[in-house]
Amino acid sequence: MNMNCQEVQSNIMNYINHHLNHEQTKAFIEHIRTCPDCQDELEINYIVMIGLQQLDEGEILSVDFRKKLKEDIDRRYEEARKEEERNHSVRVMVIAFLLSLFLWLLGKGIAFIM
Repeated sequence: MNMNCQEVQSNIMNYINHHLNHEQTKAFIEHIRTCPDCQDELEINYIVMIGLQQLDEGEILSVDFRKKLKEDIDRRYEEARKEEERNHSVRVMVIAFLLSLFLWLLGKGIAFIM
């Protein structure tokens, strides 16, 4: 799955609020990492949203929002990548099981015919 600038910009708030699934998060981050315009847009929205959250919660404002955003992007990308690997492993196991079941049933059918 790939996202273009329009899709990324329309999903910035969904990203910030953790409303994207793992596949969408991975595609979003891959685009952000290669598009300076979308990266700037995310950074602006992130600073505003996280800054407001910190003020609402009475926290001291972070001085390095860029660092915090980069850490968040790296962590969430790694989580999405791991989830993708787990999903792939599950698919492989299901296919292997179904193939084994088919071969077992085929063997039973051949034995029944003979």
